[in-house]
Amino acid sequence: MSSLRIILCILLSLTLTHALLTQQQDSLSAYEVLAQYGFPPGILPKGVTGYALNRETGEFAAYLEGSCSFVIETYTLKYKSTITGVITNGKLSKLKGVSVKILLLWLNIVEVVRDGDELQFSVGIASANFGVVNFLESPQCGCGFDCKNFNQIGVSSI
Repeated sequence: MSSLRIILCILLSLTLTHALLTQQQDSLSAYEVLAQYGFPPGILPKGVTGYALNRETGEFAAYLEGSCSFVIETYTLKYKSTITGVITNGKLSKLKGVSVKILLLWLNIVEVVRDGDELQFSVGIASANFGVVNFLESPQCGCGFDCKNFNQIGVSSI
């Protein structure tokens, strides 16, 4: 009888531990989850309202209130209201919902790979590397990183 009690106590303990860990993971922000996989928060704009993550397969979805676009240097970036893909340590693949305007063409960013202090963004046919330090802060929809000047000229964010 006492061995049955021990087994029940162990099972109860494991169940409670799993529930607490799941609850802790659920309370993380999308930006904190990115950090767990080696990515800086700035690869997502400010205002992520929620996310879904299957930790076994790496499939994820991040949700914004609506579509989002902004300019950073010479690049115009556009995020759909739902961004999906597969995340593993240092790699976002099968990415959908993020595009960049290069010259006159809109190209989908399909993969992001972290290699040391660099992030490599791939649009399938080409890729570009940027320093991780450029993504330590999240851009804001509508104005990117230049929101002070953006709001001073009387333009509201998207």
